[in-house]
Amino acid sequence: MTSKIRQIGILSLLSPAFFQLYGLHAAHSAADPIMLENVTYSLSDTETRGVKKYVMEADFKAPKEQVCGVICDYYNHHSFMPKEVTSRVVGGKENELLLEFVLDLPWPFEDLESTLLVNFNKEKARAAWKLVKGNIKRNDGTIEIDQKGAMSHVKQTTYLDIGPYYPDWFIKIYTRTLTYKIMRSIRDRIEEDEAPLPAGK
Repeated sequence: MTSKIRQIGILSLLSPAFFQLYGLHAAHSAADPIMLENVTYSLSDTETRGVKKYVMEADFKAPKEQVCGVICDYYNHHSFMPKEVTSRVVGGKENELLLEFVLDLPWPFEDLESTLLVNFNKEKARAAWKLVKGNIKRNDGTIEIDQKGAMSHVKQTTYLDIGPYYPDWFIKIYTRTLTYKIMRSIRDRIEEDEAPLPAGK
């Protein structure tokens, strides 16, 4: 089995990216669960050879501040993200962090490693990251959270170049599965307890 590779990055988290979307219990009871709707994803080629554009979106019935509080709680991503995603903060301060990020892929594929520098703005509910180092060629993107009535719309856009050794059919299946796992994990986290906004501008 291919050896596992540790990844360092700042994310969203994903940073994806993409990217923590759950952290609300006091405002929602078991009889009034957090709604997760309109989960979508897309994967497309770009004008740059080898670079793919990955977009995942979802609507959460929760205030933007609470959704942002979970997504940007990078210190605790490890406690609720799917088992395929491993991350930990290894440096930085306030609204700029370095995240160690590992995406666990099934055998015989090698795990994806990234060191990401993540910047986030709690007032605007925005985050962006870029690749510092890793075993992939590119990993950068953004997360945007906008209030639309009672729903908070989350959109993560990531540009990835993981090399030529991962077939398109595998990337598509894995992307679809992971998108739904991440969004459900975020919803569950929001329902657990109130997630305060992280320090930052």
